[in-house]
Amino acid sequence: MKINITKKEYRLLLDILYLGEWMLTAHDQEEIPEKEEYQDVIQKFYSYAKEMGYENLIEADKESNKYYETREYEDTSEVHEIIDNYDNATFWGELVSELAMRDAKEIKGNDAFNKMSPEERIQLLHPLEEKYHEEFMANDLANLQIKK
Repeated sequence: MKINITKKEYRLLLDILYLGEWMLTAHDQEEIPEKEEYQDVIQKFYSYAKEMGYENLIEADKESNKYYETREYEDTSEVHEIIDNYDNATFWGELVSELAMRDAKEIKGNDAFNKMSPEERIQLLHPLEEKYHEEFMANDLANLQIKK
């Protein structure tokens, strides 16, 4: 199979690959062998950067025999804004969800909550999530406190 892409599409592909690698490895403390085949594909596509006219964005490191994003790529790409927006939405979504889940289990008790149907859980969780969502939209974290 041969895939033909334009220079502009290749540039967008670089961002997609970067975002994929970020999701894959951003929080890893060490290399994980199960992720190697994904990284091999990313490396394969990065290897075409010079051919596509983007050697200013992706460079080969002869010592490691790998390709890396250049400083110019980091400075000119919008991927970090995309990552920041994703992280922000994920943070608030998870915070609201976890607090609502905590409250629901406190209201019903853990065992009773676990025995609820999915519909019953949604009916219980939705207003709790809305309460937290509205609070955080209005006040950010200003009213969030840890009680001991």
